[in-house]
Amino acid sequence: MYVLTAALLLVAALCLLNLLLTIGVIKRLREHAEIIAPIRQQAGIRTGDEVGDFSVLGVDGERLDRASLTHDSVVAFFAPDCRACEALLPDFIRWAEADENGRNRRMAVVIGDASACSELVAMLRPVAHVVVEEPLGTVSTAFRTSATPTVLRVGTIRGRTVVTSDRVLAMPAEAAV
Repeated sequence: MYVLTAALLLVAALCLLNLLLTIGVIKRLREHAEIIAPIRQQAGIRTGDEVGDFSVLGVDGERLDRASLTHDSVVAFFAPDCRACEALLPDFIRWAEADENGRNRRMAVVIGDASACSELVAMLRPVAHVVVEEPLGTVSTAFRTSATPTVLRVGTIRGRTVVTSDRVLAMPAEAAV
């Protein structure tokens, strides 16, 4: 009888310990959820999301803003130190050269120090309006993007400038490395 009572007390103690640990884990998960919630909300723009307001000068001195993104525009984000960007860039340039919409419907945002971006700017300038900005710059913030490469199709729907597709170009297999 004493053995059964001792076993029952041991099981009860283990259940109480398990309950206390579970409550601790739940509290910790709630703390982490509060910490990462703002990050998750800014994780990136999706198809159907409205583009934020921005106004910048391109490398050729032209004023580029949300209103300059007409129907079926494409906005691409690249960085000079990005291996995936290096893999996608030739495909983007070939696609842009073949695209009948013209240079005025394309904007390339090069993220990084201006001196480090000069080669990328020279390659993109013939096919798109180019903007060079620091990480989390005006255009990146308007599009809520911090990842490169990102290529988005943008259009005007009911007076709102929204992302209509995030599948403009297929990512080359070597970019996934």
